[in-house]
Amino acid sequence: MPSVIYENSRGVRYNLLEFSGCKLKEADFHQYSWGTTVAQKQFGEVVDKFTKEAKTFSAKICFRGSRDSRKTQIDNFHFSTEYDITHQKLGRIYWGTCYIEVYVIESDTYPGDNALETYNDVTFYAPYPFWIEEQKVEITPSQQNAQEGNKGYDDSYPYPYSYAYAPNVVGVDIDHYADSKFKLIAYGAFDLFNCNIAGNVYDVNYPVRTNQFLTIDSRQNTRADRKCFVTSETGIITNVFDYRNPDHQLFAPIPSGHILINYVRTYGIELTIYKERSEPR
Repeated sequence: MPSVIYENSRGVRYNLLEFSGCKLKEADFHQYSWGTTVAQKQFGEVVDKFTKEAKTFSAKICFRGSRDSRKTQIDNFHFSTEYDITHQKLGRIYWGTCYIEVYVIESDTYPGDNALETYNDVTFYAPYPFWIEEQKVEITPSQQNAQEGNKGYDDSYPYPYSYAYAPNVVGVDIDHYADSKFKLIAYGAFDLFNCNIAGNVYDVNYPVRTNQFLTIDSRQNTRADRKCFVTSETGIITNVFDYRNPDHQLFAPIPSGHILINYVRTYGIELTIYKERSEPR
């Protein structure tokens, strides 16, 4: 059984399977549905596109212990969930290696089956109804030349990738069934950013100095909402979207399968790939 964890936006965690005051009794995390936009035909319909609405999940949580202990546990849980509501910051439900971002929008607390238990029925609301599995790729600066040959990580690395025979090229395997949104961070210093990923060029003509970094985030489901910015050593953020190369697609999704990442490798990059699923693995 995978771990099931609720984490609020401040990072307060509740392990819902290990009985440390609260434990998940029931949940419907593996339910999903797709909607359709269709054109009516004489016989049947033609699907124009598939859609997915925001999702709610019902869960029953058991709080166990002395009366005072349960009151404290439930009050702490309420504080954590209401903090997200009042600050409009999403928490997360983790199921194994996947997570979905949620608010707790309904709660009903009542006595359990015995004197040591109190039940709390909650409704998790996911405005973006996809479970996410992240794949991270970190590429360090390198002065290797082509004669050094092919190098790679051992099998214990969770997402193996290897250096190709060209010193600037890294191969990555992405095990998924669809293209994925991403976040890319490039650490300075460099005069401009130019990186070819799976045949698409991600190009920003803006200098990034030492101890600064460039971020390209293609996700539309976050408050960042497809951002391209530089963060200074003091934390000042500069929007550099207008410095992108308009001839290339800065937010083009990352395809699945074996892909190549090609850039000068005089600086390091960190690529996070967000593999979206309708239900957790």
